[in-house]
Amino acid sequence: MPPVKRKRSESISSEEWESDNESSSTGELDDDDMDISSALTGTRPRREPRPVDDIDDEDDEDLTNFIKTSITKRDVKEGTQVVKKAKGKAKVTKGEVGGGSFQSMGLHPSLLRSLTLQGYRIPTPIQRLSIPALLENPPRDLVGMARTGSGKSLAYMVPLVQRLGGCHQTAFGARALILLPTRELAVQILRVGKELARGWHRGSGEHAGDKGDAESSKSQALRWGLIVGGEGLDEQFEMITNNPDIIIATPGRLLHLVVEMNLDLKSIQYIVFDEADRLFEMGFETALNELIARLSPSRQSILFSATLPKSLVDFAKAGLQDPKLVRLDAESKISSDLKMAFFSVKKAEKDACLLILLRDVIKVPLGPNSTQEDGKKKSKGKQRSHITAPHQTLIFAATKHHVEYLTNLLITVGYSVSHIYGSLDQVARTHQMDQFRRGITNILVVTDVAARGIDIPVLENVVNFDFPHGARVFVHRVGRTARAGRQGWAWSFVTNQELPYLLDLQLFLGRPLVNSVSGDGDHLYAENLVLGTFQRETIDEEIEYCRSLETTNHSLSTLRDVMARGHTLYERSKGKASPPSYQRAKEMIKDPKWLLAGSDSGVHSVLLRGSDAAEKRKEAEARLNLLRAVNSFTPSETIFEAAGKTSGENISLMKQRRKTLDKSKKRTQSLAEAAVADDSEEEAREEDTGSKDVEMADEETIATVFDTGNGKKKKSYRDEEFYLSYTQKDANTEKGYSLKDGASSFARQAQNVTFDLEGDDGDGLRKRNNTLTWDKKKKKFIKGDGTGSDNVKLIRTESGAKLPATYRSGRFDEWKAKSHTSLPRVGEPEANAGGRRPMGGRKFKHNKVTEAKPLDKLHKSYEKKLKLIKSKEQERSGGNEDERPPPGPKTGKGGKGGKSKPSGRYGGKSYSKVKSELKTVDQIRKDRKLVDQKRAKNARPSKSKGRR
Repeated sequence: MPPVKRKRSESISSEEWESDNESSSTGELDDDDMDISSALTGTRPRREPRPVDDIDDEDDEDLTNFIKTSITKRDVKEGTQVVKKAKGKAKVTKGEVGGGSFQSMGLHPSLLRSLTLQGYRIPTPIQRLSIPALLENPPRDLVGMARTGSGKSLAYMVPLVQRLGGCHQTAFGARALILLPTRELAVQILRVGKELARGWHRGSGEHAGDKGDAESSKSQALRWGLIVGGEGLDEQFEMITNNPDIIIATPGRLLHLVVEMNLDLKSIQYIVFDEADRLFEMGFETALNELIARLSPSRQSILFSATLPKSLVDFAKAGLQDPKLVRLDAESKISSDLKMAFFSVKKAEKDACLLILLRDVIKVPLGPNSTQEDGKKKSKGKQRSHITAPHQTLIFAATKHHVEYLTNLLITVGYSVSHIYGSLDQVARTHQMDQFRRGITNILVVTDVAARGIDIPVLENVVNFDFPHGARVFVHRVGRTARAGRQGWAWSFVTNQELPYLLDLQLFLGRPLVNSVSGDGDHLYAENLVLGTFQRETIDEEIEYCRSLETTNHSLSTLRDVMARGHTLYERSKGKASPPSYQRAKEMIKDPKWLLAGSDSGVHSVLLRGSDAAEKRKEAEARLNLLRAVNSFTPSETIFEAAGKTSGENISLMKQRRKTLDKSKKRTQSLAEAAVADDSEEEAREEDTGSKDVEMADEETIATVFDTGNGKKKKSYRDEEFYLSYTQKDANTEKGYSLKDGASSFARQAQNVTFDLEGDDGDGLRKRNNTLTWDKKKKKFIKGDGTGSDNVKLIRTESGAKLPATYRSGRFDEWKAKSHTSLPRVGEPEANAGGRRPMGGRKFKHNKVTEAKPLDKLHKSYEKKLKLIKSKEQERSGGNEDERPPPGPKTGKGGKGGKSKPSGRYGGKSYSKVKSELKTVDQIRKDRKLVDQKRAKNARPSKSKGRR
């Protein structure tokens, strides 16, 4: 019960008064008493401070969590107002405010306004699951996997800007690192991040473009740094010296810069591996391991990719600690808006088929777009924004030699073409991509360098000129179209040698492979893999046209030969498909029902679309029936029978042969009719029993059916759900996601899980690490894995040469000496412009004073110099008393025992004795005369004649 308050009217005894005074004087109160002195005097009771030992860490954690919860609630409330102000209350649609929206995630109002103004209304599934998980405390590692075009870049950029506070940190050291496989993707991510962080101001929700002076907060904005290959090192040295908050880089150039500048990466708090499956391939593995070893162990690591195996062995390379897996590829590995068509072509007819596809199906116009002329005109006011046209096409080729040939071929035909491949100069790559983005060119021919994460607006067509050798590469290629809810087409050329890879893709996607579809809807091409051919007459005409182009461009034949040799090397390097796919491909080639190249079959159903689709189908069916009739025609007599009318050995032999063939044909027809009859009986039986309820078998019936025959009943049967096979359940899917494209045999899978019980002691482990491997170049066994000389880790440079990972060229030291800059340590105040330290930093002065050497008494000028010294001392001692330096010990400049510098404007001298800095005419003439005398003296021979 609460203590009962005393009334003023009550009489208090002296004993109670004394006891109350004693308790109040000692500062101790009973549990049932209370101190009313504060109420009587009108002051607050004085509380004794709690000792430090009594403060519990849990209270600090609770207080921190309470503050963060309060900030999140405030941001959610302010976010609703920001969305309504940015779009208006009437324009706010369902899903933009409330549960599952960006506003409900507790984002900063400035960040939320940036998302709203850029058109991001409702988060995608990967964003809805990843953003709250990355903003949790304590930070947790995350692995995100979703199909291309699902918004994975924004899923890690929003938490990154939110966690860094949207403001620049003055302490030296980058706080976030984003690793990407290609330069174009790095430039795109830099553009997205800058747009997202634009308009972030402390305490206000302003945005770029708002009225007001935003110069005061410009210095507080996040600083971004881009480190990619192909750029100058001096510019990147200067960028690192300017202390960026977020570094977006490719692994090779970043490792070169880290080693060259001896950078400390311990300040990295947030690291992102975008397109992680490409990063962890053989080309980047060494560089990534070196970079990961330099990072802080308390960092937050995030991996994102469209195709990545769920095996934690592949994730262990990134050093993840208890990662959260967000995987949204179980049902849709590619976009449901993507429509696909596969054309079976011959290898020598690919270029002709490409021209047919561009002209008749995609309908790409010849010549440059009209936007090229508009871009040259200088418009008043804002520059027009270029948007790619619906016929913009992206063509993927195998090697750079294919790219060069196709670019020259299409330019000769009359198309406006851009091209990109790995060894192209960075300035040229940027220019070519910009031309295609702005719509100045209609076609972009690339290798797989542009198959990762590049977002080109309104791109509707992707052509696989060379079919990819893995399902993972195919998913990345076709993911450049049908992004963010837009429609798109993927056209693929498949030769008979590439047919097994198509069958592997069918197993990976889980969609049926058909030769035709019935209907006019485009959704049929999104649900099925339709395989067909082009019309034979059109291909023949286009081949003749390609040959005629060689007279216009004489380099086409040479480029075609180079492409053929490059394709041979490419065939050796690519992985293999699974063995069952090769077996199925052989059966498909022999089966006449498939519309494959070289067979007398109809054209692809996608070519029969349009307003006159019915007429095209009728013509195709009539042509197909005619071809079948011609193929099925057999003459009544052979050439041997027609040559001789009389009986002979040849005629009798052919008659016996004809009888044998007739018997085998009848036998085959009877077997086929029997099989058709059995199938019809089963269908009729199913139709009869389809309306009735199916009676389920009980345990006794199962036991009698599965009896082994030896009197013992079979007590168990194999359940597919719990049966332990030597291959994993989703082996086809994981093989498509594997970092090593192609079939993975059981021996390769078992090799990764072997456990050696021998040599588990110290000596055995030491022997295991010192295993010998055969070096092909040295022709002998060497220790280690043989990477480089003496097992040094090597990385491949942009020129293709291999250098040690710790190689330093000294370029940074030269640049530092030339620019007079110094690199601060991590945590120190950043340098100002020009690399100078701030005014409050430590200054170093040279205070050492060396005394002059004593005069040589034997020298002929000893008397002259002595008089000069005495005259100088007299001059210092002379003059007015006010101008003399104050008496005191003679101390040097910061040292002891030296001469002190005289005070005053003229150094302790009178104005009349101060030497003027302006020379008179006589002094100038005298100086010139001395110079002439020195020149004449140097021209005369020496008088010493060798004597010293």
